[in-house]
Amino acid sequence: MSQEQKPVPKRALSLDDLVNHDDDARKLQRTEDSIMENGDETDTDDGVGGGGGVDFDSEMTFDYEKQDKPVKDANASSVNTIFEEKVSLQSKKNNIKQDLRVLNEIAATSKPNKYKNTPIWAQKWKPTVKALQSIDTKDFKIDTSFLNIIPDDDLTKSVQDWVYATIFSISPDLRPLVEMELKYGIIIDAKSPDRISPPVSTQTIYTDDGRMTPNVDQAVFEELKKYIHGVSELNENSGKFSVIESLTTDSLYRVGVATQRPRFLRMSTDLKTGRVAQFIEKRKVSSLLIFSPKDSYDMKLSINLEIPVPENEPPEKYKDQTPISSRTKKRISYIHNDSCTRIDVTEVERLQRGPKGRDNSSTTFEVELEINTAALMNSFDNIASDSKMYAALIRTFLNNGTIIRRKMSSLALDIFEGQKKGM
Repeated sequence: MSQEQKPVPKRALSLDDLVNHDDDARKLQRTEDSIMENGDETDTDDGVGGGGGVDFDSEMTFDYEKQDKPVKDANASSVNTIFEEKVSLQSKKNNIKQDLRVLNEIAATSKPNKYKNTPIWAQKWKPTVKALQSIDTKDFKIDTSFLNIIPDDDLTKSVQDWVYATIFSISPDLRPLVEMELKYGIIIDAKSPDRISPPVSTQTIYTDDGRMTPNVDQAVFEELKKYIHGVSELNENSGKFSVIESLTTDSLYRVGVATQRPRFLRMSTDLKTGRVAQFIEKRKVSSLLIFSPKDSYDMKLSINLEIPVPENEPPEKYKDQTPISSRTKKRISYIHNDSCTRIDVTEVERLQRGPKGRDNSSTTFEVELEINTAALMNSFDNIASDSKMYAALIRTFLNNGTIIRRKMSSLALDIFEGQKKGM
């Protein structure tokens, strides 16, 4: 091989060659396309000097110096930028590691700052006001509340609302004939002969199906009479109680044709004088059952109407008729005007007319409280201007009922304990 034919050594490709490889190819393709469009389809270089011939004998040269020079291109710049960013991120990571190392060294060698005074968040709480510090225990007085009032409990408030709503539903011309009474007995479940046992531990209004027949044990009844009589005889109660004893028979008549609502007329006859003391039509309006799980007896609060029978139906008209029932009542009434309450303790002998002439008789012992109707209607009419009077009247009536109920429970316990000792 001659010196002239000695091969030229190959040069290693640079990064720019790799990056610009596709661009050079595209430029070469565009050049060829341009030649094809502008010239004839020929393999000769007609536009080149020297007749377009090619001298194959001349030595071909390739300028490597020009190839080594980097081509300024946008793609190359972006690649360089990427490498620069990687270097910058690595530097930042190194700087962060260096900072963390310095902070760890500081934390390991430095001591915490000490406060001259304990900061507020580190101090123990100490009350600034001493509770009840100015109370004189030798002359101790206490208000009923911080508003100096006694708020009614939920049961009392419910009864107050119920009484108001019931009276409001009655025609104004019939309201003076209202009778509100509280009786004692045991609330019986509608589906069984036993006393109800709802899951409650305090006194509450019972809204499920149930019934209550007014009646207490005879022994409790007799002891209660002694208790109330003793209270009325106390010196501090002198003149506060009015005591009335009566012996009457109440005859109940059913009046009305089949197409009308029946009326029940009650004729009360004084057995001592034989005179008709009262002849009324009694209408039931509404009632409220109050269950007392901690006591021996429950309560039934009733609102009724006692409408006088018209004069065109005198008592003599019914003398020859047989009443559907009769009740002989031996009653002692204790009227306490200061609380607008009348306490009746009554021994009742009931005669019930049965089918085919079979009569049923029974004796019950009833305790009931009745509120003064005139006072109740006065407080109801003035409730817009003075609601305290109405609330106080109902509250006092319920308080009297609570005293009687608790006393009967206490008497029942004493009697039961005495019977146990006698066994």
